[in-house]
Amino acid sequence: MKSIISFILFISGGSLFYSQLLITEVYYNTPFNEMLRYDKEINGVITEVNSKRHHRGEFVEIYNYSDKDINLKNWYLKDLQGIFWFPEVTIKRGEFMIIAYSPPTYNTSVFPELFATTAGKENQIIYQDQILLRNRKDRIALGYSLNGYILFEKSFIKWEFRDEPKTNLVPRIWNTPSAYYTIKSIQHHPNPQSTIDPNNQPNGYDIYNYTDTPNPLDATYVPDMTSYDELVKDEYQHYYSFLDWSNNVSILVNKICSINIGKISQNPSGYYSGNGSSCFSYDSAGNMISGTNCSSSTTPPSGSPGFSADELENIKSNITIYPNPVTSTSGYNVTISWSGAALGKIQKLQIFTSTGVQLYNYTPGSSSTSFNIQNQLPGTFVANFTLNSGQVVSKNILKW
Repeated sequence: MKSIISFILFISGGSLFYSQLLITEVYYNTPFNEMLRYDKEINGVITEVNSKRHHRGEFVEIYNYSDKDINLKNWYLKDLQGIFWFPEVTIKRGEFMIIAYSPPTYNTSVFPELFATTAGKENQIIYQDQILLRNRKDRIALGYSLNGYILFEKSFIKWEFRDEPKTNLVPRIWNTPSAYYTIKSIQHHPNPQSTIDPNNQPNGYDIYNYTDTPNPLDATYVPDMTSYDELVKDEYQHYYSFLDWSNNVSILVNKICSINIGKISQNPSGYYSGNGSSCFSYDSAGNMISGTNCSSSTTPPSGSPGFSADELENIKSNITIYPNPVTSTSGYNVTISWSGAALGKIQKLQIFTSTGVQLYNYTPGSSSTSFNIQNQLPGTFVANFTLNSGQVVSKNILKW
């Protein structure tokens, strides 16, 4: 009976999320013994039974075609029967990563022994024992989870034979690795005969896959490098409420500007009065720190020199926002309190949205206050604390 096979791969579709990673090669039919035999214990010793190199050499290759390094935390690989969650490793931009099958503990695979071209690139090889690719029919998919239980599939390859392919067993092949390359793998490639515009396809590019000599950590074709921001822009907006910001919380809550502005020393003297008869005091950098009615004064007001940068930082560090980030767990209630160096120095507290709309205004009568942002969209809010020196310190509040 004639065998038929079908390969399908969708990428960069308008409905996909985080589609900057792509499956570029799958090696599902190795020349090792793939009979489902089990090891058994004889006199307390594990003895292998016809499965010494069971499924060895199976691999899935993925490629990062974005212009940004990507942490694989929360990414997964799955087939029809199993799922493998990636460890927290980084795939660099324009780089391949191999996910290879390896039995656990006592008889592990060493992938470079099977494919010598990967020697010295062990940091691009991830071993897993959760997925065994079936030769007759299987489907391998690459995806991402936003919050641990909602899975977004990004790229997949599937194959199906009408009949079970003949075994490719090569006795003791680990002694002759060159024989490995006589077995073909499925490789991603665009269809050169296609007349379809991939930009108009709802499921992505018109793709076909073909079999060729395995070339892990390399490819005969890869898509052009694409801007990471462009790839995820629409999806960030669409799935905003699902996003897991855990990797960026400290940056979002305590954003520090890295720009240094040189100080210009100015020493204004005398007093300055106009129609309003107002006098002003300045610090050593020329910043106004106080102003008062001085129509009858002949000398500038002494004013306050204001708090130094270290003092401002100390005041800010004694202001606590809890919880932060704000989630449904707390009913979106926020409590702000201050102590230590901040006591007696805060004259006004204002909460603004990222667009500048004021949500809350508080003149301290105590050292804490609470408010609710349940009816606000997820995002970043700014808490401004006006001090008795006229200076302002700010802290961010994150809601998701």
